[in-house]
Amino acid sequence: MGFLDDLGKGLNKVGKKTTDMANVAKLKLDITKHKSSIDKKYEELGSRVYFLAKESLELDESVSNLITEIDELYEAIKLVEAEIEKISAEKPAEAKPAAKSSFPCSNCGAELAEGTKFCGSCGAKIEEQAPAPAVSKTCPNCNAEVGDAKFCNSCGTSLE
Repeated sequence: MGFLDDLGKGLNKVGKKTTDMANVAKLKLDITKHKSSIDKKYEELGSRVYFLAKESLELDESVSNLITEIDELYEAIKLVEAEIEKISAEKPAEAKPAAKSSFPCSNCGAELAEGTKFCGSCGAKIEEQAPAPAVSKTCPNCNAEVGDAKFCNSCGTSLE
């Protein structure tokens, strides 16, 4: 039954991811609609201000109302973006493959992955490679391990 359980879990993950993607697409469409409404409001606001200025009239309540509506649309966009961020944050982190060590081919210098038997560039047979010993540098003042640092992170001594 373990296989069927694993299959069911996998299908549930696929279903959740598909639902999330559909929801994000819908939310992005909402943002596009809000931006389109903002553009229309800007056009309406510009026309209204132009007319009032041309007639030497003072700005009236209609201008304030348009500004308020534009601000509300921007706020709605922020809320939708927050919802998208929330959906994105809920996605499980996918495991990244561990970085494999590599070494140069002794014949042509091509970069080869650990465990390679023959070079993909020149065809040379690859002899077993012994792993390079880890170099551990220590601070001469306090003996703390410092790696490749220029200054000791324990006592601040210059290491150069």
